[in-house]
Amino acid sequence: MQKELIFIGLGRMGAAMTAQLVEQGYTVYGFDIDENARHEVEKTGVKTYESIPQAIAAGNGQKIVWMMVPSKFVDDVLLQITHELRAGDIIIDGGNTFYTDTKRRAQEAATQNLHYVDCGTSGGVEGARHGASLMVGGPHEVIKTIEHIFLALAAENGYGHVGASGAGHFVKMVHNGIEYGMMGAIAEGMSFIEHHQAELELTPIESLKPYEHGSIISSSLMSWLAEAYKTPGYLEGIVGEVPPGETEAEMEYLVAKNQSPVLAAALQQRKDTRGNPTRTGTLISAMRNKFGGHKTINK
Repeated sequence: MQKELIFIGLGRMGAAMTAQLVEQGYTVYGFDIDENARHEVEKTGVKTYESIPQAIAAGNGQKIVWMMVPSKFVDDVLLQITHELRAGDIIIDGGNTFYTDTKRRAQEAATQNLHYVDCGTSGGVEGARHGASLMVGGPHEVIKTIEHIFLALAAENGYGHVGASGAGHFVKMVHNGIEYGMMGAIAEGMSFIEHHQAELELTPIESLKPYEHGSIISSSLMSWLAEAYKTPGYLEGIVGEVPPGETEAEMEYLVAKNQSPVLAAALQQRKDTRGNPTRTGTLISAMRNKFGGHKTINK
């Protein structure tokens, strides 16, 4: 079993995942365009390089290259990667890529005798560091040879080989749609509690305790929002506008299928906050920031 890989993209998620891999006994050769990001991961034992070709050249035997970059940069990064690979090498795309793009890239990689695997990644930065949710797509015979990497990164029972090429990113897209709806519902509910604080002498933090522990609606999202409430000045520092995220175009795709009224409402809820800030928008932004360090609009 080859316990080494090349990791391209060392931002919050990439840094957390590579730290987890090194801790699990893997040798990781990394690259990021940001010099500071490279210096930070070196502290966890990642060997970094100043270019993609240098990072790939450092690997031995069959090359396994994991991309963790924003979806808009995948084609550019992929072009640099494929120039450095040989037949039989493996590329893993762990970002929020639209599944039809993944299918196209897998077909293009196959013409070069390269293997292309897609991995939808969830759980936020904390999950990436201590056990993520991984939704993997690709040929069975290829996945079996690198499954140990996914198992090293995943939470217990948090890894699934969900289907053929593109399936991992498709399942992650659906996951994101569910997430939009859950976040919108949680934020609306807590806004409603706040609105009735004076009437019933409600305490939002105390109200969140039973929500967070043992209830039907317990979730990581609820816990992250509870953390935001408990952090002095945290919510007060966030304007109630939810900026467009990397996954919004995918959500538009799902809504256009006219099969997801909950997602449609959650997406419109976010859009309505832009230029018209709301408390619900603040709470959604707080959850997004807590699990992924997403951009928020601060006061």
